Amino acid sequence: MFFRKTLIIVSGIFILSACKNGAGSAGEAADILTGSPTWYINEITVNDAVTFRDGKMNQQFGSIDFERYMETVKINRDGSFTGMFKGDTKPFALKWKTNEKNISVGAVDESVKGGEWTIAPEDVREGSFIMKTQSTAYDYPRMTKIALKFTSEK
Repeated sequence: MFFRKTLIIVSGIFILSACKNGAGSAGEAADILTGSPTWYINEITVNDAVTFRDGKMNQQFGSIDFERYMETVKINRDGSFTGMFKGDTKPFALKWKTNEKNISVGAVDESVKGGEWTIAPEDVREGSFIMKTQSTAYDYPRMTKIALKFTSEK
């Protein structure tokens, strides 16, 4: 009986350690992000409502629709972040950098303001990550929260 209880406790510890809550730091998150050659869009949420999942648009009443989104992204160790918009043949270039709390993704030209996305370390796991932004550009004057979830496999 004692052996069975011990085995259950040890198994539980291994299961909990396998269910990692995400990267522990921006540096660890960057290592995971640059470790995959290509990331694929899996889900888009707008104000916490799923509007795109598994390659299909989900219409939400009164929600913002995205007809243009990056199907794939590549995050390179040199700080470049390239994405392929659905239907485009030329990649869209951005840059990424780590800071104390997270990873920011924005325009290559630092004089261009706005449109910055953030990737929190806790949103980066082996095989997936979430990139978020908030803006009034989509539904002025209301603030819109957008989250893009990418996976390393289709």
